[in-house]
Amino acid sequence: MNDQTALITGASRGIGFELARCFARDDFRVVLVARHLDELQEAARLLHQEFGGVDIVLLPCDLSRPETPEQLYAEVDRRGLLIDALVNDAGFGETGYFTDTDMQTELNMIQVNATSLVHLTKLFLRDMLERNTGQILQVGSVASFSPSPCQAVYAATKAFVLSFTEAVQHELRQQKSAVTMTILCPPPTDTQFFQVAHAENTRAASHPASARAVAQEGYDALMDGAARSLPTLGAKVNFFSSLVLPDSVLATLMNTQLHAVAK
Repeated sequence: MNDQTALITGASRGIGFELARCFARDDFRVVLVARHLDELQEAARLLHQEFGGVDIVLLPCDLSRPETPEQLYAEVDRRGLLIDALVNDAGFGETGYFTDTDMQTELNMIQVNATSLVHLTKLFLRDMLERNTGQILQVGSVASFSPSPCQAVYAATKAFVLSFTEAVQHELRQQKSAVTMTILCPPPTDTQFFQVAHAENTRAASHPASARAVAQEGYDALMDGAARSLPTLGAKVNFFSSLVLPDSVLATLMNTQLHAVAK
């Protein structure tokens, strides 16, 4: 039996849940973090149904609140859990012109997508460095690679995650640490992201990738200690396009993806 523990935020559904499946399949203890206890309980039921006696810890909390990362870390410590793998998957988006979207929603988005990710990384990475072992998976997006009109704040948070992750990866190499950090940059994926972001009728949502396939590629990259995972051909095309096209062209292309599909 594996005696390692993985903590996954955004674990009740979508890519986060599928990542929890990957860890549970490999006999990790899984600490599932999300806002709603009932959704976490359903996720745990499904994992128990598939994997039997997997050890599951449920920690409902709201990462849009600035104090939550410290509280989450303290609760993990209180329970005597050592986190071997941290997955920062929690995040959400909002669609529309920046002048029309809700300010508090976007401030919460920055808190969840970027600030809490940095905060949790700081807390758990220090422990991993002391033990000289551990793995962190940061969930970015293909939106990390270009400006995205009509999802301006969301794309900016994911660009932040990419820049932050690549900088810390370099620091870990400089420190000659055995701790690894991987960034997963999914394409549009079959989750509830588009419903939450009010973008379910857009072109971007019309041919989503499988959440299970995306999670498996990200998990494999994490286990291999890879710097980056670009699951599916679509994600790779987005990345390589960002290397050769100017931002003005990329912004135009991204904007067309957030137009409503004609009925």
